[in-house]
Amino acid sequence: MTQDRRKDGPAQVEFIKPTPLADKVPAMGGPRPSEALRRAEDVVAKVAGEFDGILAEELADLDKLMDAYRANPEQAVLDKLFRRVHNLRGQGTTLGYPLITRIGTSFCKYIIERDTTKPLKPMLIEQHLKALHIVLKEKRAQEGDEVSLKVAEALETAVRQELP
Repeated sequence: MTQDRRKDGPAQVEFIKPTPLADKVPAMGGPRPSEALRRAEDVVAKVAGEFDGILAEELADLDKLMDAYRANPEQAVLDKLFRRVHNLRGQGTTLGYPLITRIGTSFCKYIIERDTTKPLKPMLIEQHLKALHIVLKEKRAQEGDEVSLKVAEALETAVRQELP
C-alpha cells in the first residue's frame, strides 16, 4: 500500500497486490520441501546420536582452557572459553540436551553482562563447567531431574547477582 498526498485534496491510497513468491522464484529442480525436511531431520538425528561423544570432547577442551585461564587469566583465553560454551549452548536443545543450553546461556550471560567493576569470579565459571560435566555424566537429556534443575537455577541466580 502506498499513499500519495496531494496539495489540493485528500490523500489517495493505492493498493498493490502482492506477487506470489512462486512467481518470483522459478522452480529449478531439487527435492520437494517435504523430502528436504526429512533429510534435514535425518541429519539432526544422526548428529544427536553422536552428541555425547562430541560433548565429552568439548568438555575436555573446556577443562584445558580453564586450566590455562587459572594459570594465566588473559582475556584471550576467556574469549575462547566463551566461544566454545556459546557453541555448545546453541547445539544443546536441538540435539536433545536443553540443560546444556540453559547452563551455557547462564555462562554466556555472566561473561557478556557482568559488572566489569567487579573482578571476574573463576569459581563461577568452574561451577558452570562442572554442571555441564554432570549433565553429560548423568545423561540428563531433555529437561533434567529436580536436582539438575535446581543446580541450573542456582547458577542463574549467582549470575544475576553479578550483573549491574
